[in-house]
Amino acid sequence: MKVVRDLLGGGKPSPIELPYNGDEDVDSVTTRYKGSLTKIMDYDDIDHGVFHTFAGVATAMENFSGILEEEQGITGNYLPDDADYGVKLRHITPCFPSTIIRAEYAQADAEGTDNYDTGATASAAGTTFTQDLGATADSAIGGWIYMLNGAAAGELHYITNNTTSAATTSAFTNAVVATDDFLFISPANCRTLDFDATYTGIKSETQDDLRTDAVVGIMHYIEAPGIPFQRLDRDKHDGLVIANARFYHDFTIPSKNAWVAGIATS
Repeated sequence: MKVVRDLLGGGKPSPIELPYNGDEDVDSVTTRYKGSLTKIMDYDDIDHGVFHTFAGVATAMENFSGILEEEQGITGNYLPDDADYGVKLRHITPCFPSTIIRAEYAQADAEGTDNYDTGATASAAGTTFTQDLGATADSAIGGWIYMLNGAAAGELHYITNNTTSAATTSAFTNAVVATDDFLFISPANCRTLDFDATYTGIKSETQDDLRTDAVVGIMHYIEAPGIPFQRLDRDKHDGLVIANARFYHDFTIPSKNAWVAGIATS
């Protein structure tokens, strides 16, 4: 993930050096990747001092603070109470409720774990994309389906309606079978996303009740060979077959923001 601008100031915040250890209760031996989200420890979790850490530990995203701008390797990382060494300072871009973050719907996270979806079906010339879409009807309206492989590989379809088990799209040229892989791109003004396991990007997740990372979505984008980076546009992109496309989402994270809301007490 990266910061692209700020809604209030226009420019984006600059990275600053902050105490960072990639785990909450041990001198970290876990790789934490550039572009991963960070948080700060709360008042009830200071057995080893207060510092910034990986946003996925403990209560994930509580006291969200920013984006790590350098990789933390598996050695040389220390808690504030380490017996021999001082806590490391890492470059972190602080993020505020007005800070716009851009993240990719990458097919795999920074550790190589798959981020895409599978298990859907659709008929050739059909407009019904059958898939588990979670607990809430209409939550996928304005989203997109992009097929990664199978007979329908490269097909891109806008969602105009959905039940909890199927979405209505433009007509598929080719059939989709349950073994085919695809990306689900959330509606532009979505209220939640599903950050991947490394907190460096967005995991494709069709089920609205599993997209639990609170955001204020702003816009989603596409780029591909021959297609410069641009907003996804139903009038322009719906129903196209596009090879090797990549997708992004801009959003803010206003809730549980350490710089504005303060540090949680529990």
